[in-house]
Amino acid sequence: MRRLRIARSWGAALVLMLALASCDLVPPVPPPTSTASPSPVATPSATREPQAALPAAVEYDLGEATIVQERFPADSRFRNMPVRLNGVIAVPETTGPHPVVVILHGNHPGCPVDDMGVDRWPCAPTVEQPNYRGFAYLVRELAGQGYVALSININAENTFGFGEPTAGERLQQIVDLHLQALAEATAGRSNEFGVELAGRADLSRMALFGHSRGGEAAVALANSPEVMTASRGYGPVAGVLLIAAAVTTIDPWNGSAVPLAAILSACDGDVVTQDGQFFYEGARLSPQQTEWATSAWLERANHNSFNQLLPRDPFGLMGRPDCDLLLADQEQQKWLVDYAADFLTTLFSKDAQAVAAATTRLGMDATGAAPDELYGLPGRATFLPAAANRQVLFRPATAEELETNPLGGAVTTDGVDVSFCPKGFYSSQSLPGSEACRRNYVTIPGQPSHAVVSWSKRGAELRFDVPEGAGNLSGYTSLSMRAAVDPVSTLNAGVKPQAFTIRLTDGTGKSARASTRVDEPALVFPPGFVEPLGDGDRVFFTGPVPLTTIRLPLSAFAGIDLSDVREVALVFDRMTSGTLFFSDVEWVRQ
Repeated sequence: MRRLRIARSWGAALVLMLALASCDLVPPVPPPTSTASPSPVATPSATREPQAALPAAVEYDLGEATIVQERFPADSRFRNMPVRLNGVIAVPETTGPHPVVVILHGNHPGCPVDDMGVDRWPCAPTVEQPNYRGFAYLVRELAGQGYVALSININAENTFGFGEPTAGERLQQIVDLHLQALAEATAGRSNEFGVELAGRADLSRMALFGHSRGGEAAVALANSPEVMTASRGYGPVAGVLLIAAAVTTIDPWNGSAVPLAAILSACDGDVVTQDGQFFYEGARLSPQQTEWATSAWLERANHNSFNQLLPRDPFGLMGRPDCDLLLADQEQQKWLVDYAADFLTTLFSKDAQAVAAATTRLGMDATGAAPDELYGLPGRATFLPAAANRQVLFRPATAEELETNPLGGAVTTDGVDVSFCPKGFYSSQSLPGSEACRRNYVTIPGQPSHAVVSWSKRGAELRFDVPEGAGNLSGYTSLSMRAAVDPVSTLNAGVKPQAFTIRLTDGTGKSARASTRVDEPALVFPPGFVEPLGDGDRVFFTGPVPLTTIRLPLSAFAGIDLSDVREVALVFDRMTSGTLFFSDVEWVRQ
């Protein structure tokens, strides 16, 4: 046990280093013995039945090209970088035109790694690791759903074996070369993809998917309208899906220019701090954010199993009983197929009923309670509606919101202690007064700004005054908030779920109450162990503690005037004591 405690006590520093590493060392997998003509990729075991009904995923090779690294002088051997333009593609059998999905794989060494740990570029095609092939199953499934789908080779973007890269410079050129070729083929001109494409692809309707570091790459491209522009024959991007995304080169706090969904693997053994949540938190805090964002917390999922080419994750998860039995690869891949199909439906379908059904399955139905499973597997969702469909009462983005809420009303307490936790990583030593945040001892994915709310007597209250004229809730459907149980607080009763009541009061003084559900998903005690650090009273929690959504329908607050709400109060009358990480009180609509 002593060795186990020592390993866990390094938790804060270790998880940060692992998240920055964000790569998987796997042996090279040789490509097909012949590339003279495109060939179907092997049918995966995770696809829907019958597999024969799905379009083939075809491997293509557009040949070699040269991209330019501007940071290097003209006489440098690193200025002109050779790349191979290959990948897998699948096309619906109907004529179309169909929306386009581009999948960007993660940072897994493309070339063999030398004694210094560097994958020297370029390497022979026979030894290059074809990371793009790991998403052939998804390409094929999406084509069966009506999308032209490509998983492209971006090994050249990720290598450090051809000079120190400028973030995104290589990627933009590689993606452009693939999409320019697709535009040519769609226009009925040169086609080296090996499948019929004339009139099939609508490159003005495009989504980007990214796994691991491919996730941040997708966001970077979507947030660069000068790159993904219609003037180049494709774009702009309609939405991005991040699959166990990493954050290493871009600032996630800038938000997303398009709708964004982030899939978080609860048992991620590579990006162990579930850094994809940073992109959600960036959208939440960005004043320029207008589009919706969501994140899905998938229990027992790991990092690498989304890509069929990769082995299991490189790092074990100590002290995580919830991760002792991971999802089977097929389960995890089938889940991604279903989630991705519904995400694309919300972007491109003109069928209102289909969009509504997909929205519900994604956990984004603003009229319903927050789910405790997604697509038949245990999971939770966090949802940020488009700016036009929400009114924020409490975020908090700054400490001032603990005194005055964004609507201008007072924030008052009765028997409640409230502390502000700014975004980012810190300790009580680097940020005095932040002890309650436990930021370096409890991993909250995305390191969001939030409040810590504690009470030690039943009936304590946290109240938000709503100024006259600002509390018209009649056009909204639900009250939404986010919370998580502080697993190391002695005020929480063992491992029992927390619960509380919300009270709304209108301009005449009438009040109505509604309570969180028994076993509300966001309020269950997180799995993991509390480990003493051996240096005083400090402890480290071995599991992650995600803040996820709680929703209560406004119809539950009967007997008051919802067009003139003057106060929203959290009443802690269900449990004698407790401590919650808490944020995002807002009224929302679909």
